[in-house]
Amino acid sequence: MEMIKLKDLPELERPREKARHFGINKLSNIELLALIIGSGTKDMNVLMVATNLLSYAHSIDALLDFSYQDFFKISGIKEATAFRFLAISELLKRRGLSEKTINYTDSKRVAIRNRHIIGNNKNESMYLLAVDDKGSLIYEKELYVGTKQAFISSEEEIIDELKRERAHFFIIVHNHPSNQVTPSEDDLISTNHLKVRAKRNNLILLDHIIVSSGETYYSFKENDNLLK
Repeated sequence: MEMIKLKDLPELERPREKARHFGINKLSNIELLALIIGSGTKDMNVLMVATNLLSYAHSIDALLDFSYQDFFKISGIKEATAFRFLAISELLKRRGLSEKTINYTDSKRVAIRNRHIIGNNKNESMYLLAVDDKGSLIYEKELYVGTKQAFISSEEEIIDELKRERAHFFIIVHNHPSNQVTPSEDDLISTNHLKVRAKRNNLILLDHIIVSSGETYYSFKENDNLLK
C-alpha cells in the first residue's frame, strides 16, 4: 500500500494548518507530536512516525521520561528530533521545579527538585537551602562535593552563610551515590549535631533530605529523626 504523503492530506488535516486555523489546543496528541518531529521518512509520513512514537511510549508522561537511547528504538526518529524532545522534557521539569512553585516545607517536593540536581552525581554532594518563614527559597549553595567527612567541617560555613543572608530557617540536602537513601550513623549524628549548634545561633534546621538517582528519598523530618 502506497504511503499517503502529508501534503496529499486535506489542508485542515495537516497539523500545522489545523493549529493555525483552530488553535494548538485543538490538536490531538499525535498531531502535537508530529509538529515536534517535523518531518517523516521516505516510508512514513510524520503522522505515522508520531503514531509509532506514542504507541511505543504508551503515554505522554512516559515519553517525557525517555532517555536519549530510547528515542532510537522508534523508526523514523532522528537525533535532532530526540534532542528536541529531551529539551522539552527538561524545560517542563525546570518549570515544575522552579523556586516559585515549591513550598520548601514540603519535603517530597524538595527531594524531587534536588534529585534532578544532584541525584545522579557520582560523588556525594551537599546543598544548603535557606528559606523564609513562608517556605520560600531565599538562596541555595553547594557546600561540597566529596565525602561525608566534609559535613562537620561545613558546619561553620553553614552558620556563617545563614547569618550573612539573615536567614532563620534552612534545609540540608545531600545525595547517596549508592542509591541507598537510609541515613548512616554518621548522617544521624552529624545532622543532630548541626541542629543543636544552629539552635544556639537562633537558626532552625527544618529538614535534612537524602536523595538518589531513583524516586526514593529520606527526610529526617518525615521520619522524626531531628532532635526536638
